[in-house]
Amino acid sequence: MKRASEEELNSIAILATFDLEKPDDRVEYDFWFTSSNDRALDFIAEFDSIDKELGDKVLMTPRYVFWSCPFCEDEYKNNDCFGDGKYCAIEPPTTKYGRAKG
Repeated sequence: MKRASEEELNSIAILATFDLEKPDDRVEYDFWFTSSNDRALDFIAEFDSIDKELGDKVLMTPRYVFWSCPFCEDEYKNNDCFGDGKYCAIEPPTTKYGRAKG
């Protein structure tokens, strides 16, 4: 383009396409949340009626987020974890069970 004449620059056309796979002609999206987030759980419960209206036009996949917390206090691990802190539903930093040690 730096070496193109004025006439050549005036005749340049750019075409861009964004090919997205949609083999079944529906919108697919993921919803990530943790089981300790009450607002997310409320959203899923309330979204049920909307999901039914959308029918086969969309596919929502709920995805659960877990964290490892091997150094958390025992009370927290007993209430919010599996596998001795390997899979935890982390709450906000002000959790009543304390923060991770170390």
